[in-house]
Amino acid sequence: MLASLAIEKNSGKNLSSYLFGFELFLEGVSSYDLVEIKKPSGSAVVTRGTYRDNHIPMKELSGSIMQLEKYILYLNRWGVVGESKLTHRYADKLPPGMQIRITNPGGIVIAGRSHNLSEQQLLDFEVIRRKYKNLIDIVTYDDLINRLERIIDHWRSHT
Repeated sequence: MLASLAIEKNSGKNLSSYLFGFELFLEGVSSYDLVEIKKPSGSAVVTRGTYRDNHIPMKELSGSIMQLEKYILYLNRWGVVGESKLTHRYADKLPPGMQIRITNPGGIVIAGRSHNLSEQQLLDFEVIRRKYKNLIDIVTYDDLINRLERIIDHWRSHT
C-alpha cells in the first residue's frame, strides 16, 4: 500500500508524506515506513566541492532527511490515537480485521542521481547513507534502476 499520509503535529497542523505498508498476511502483522520521494533530477546527492576534504550532502538531501526524521517523531508521538485514525482512514485498503500499528517506523528517501559521482563522492555518499541507516534508507534513482535491472536479469536467468 502506498498512500499520501497526513501526520498530525501537536499544534494540530498536518505534515504530508507517503506511508508505505508491507503486510505480512500470514502472521497478521502490518509494518509501515514513511517514504519521501523527490522529483528525479540530474543533480547529485553530494557536493562537487569539499568541506574539510569531505563531500557533504546537498541541501535537498539534508532537508529530506530532516523532514523524515520529524515525520517519524510525530508519527511515534501520535501513538494509539494515530493508529486508530490511520486504521479508520485506510480501512478499505486493509484486510478485514487488520489494524495499523505504529511500531518504530523507518523512512526511505528517494532522491537525486549517483551515476556521475567521482569515486571520492561515492565513498562520502556511502558514509552519509550508513550514518542514517538505523532510521532512514537513502536511495538514488540510479540505485532503483540498478536494482530493477538485477531483478530482471535474475528472473530471466531462472525462467
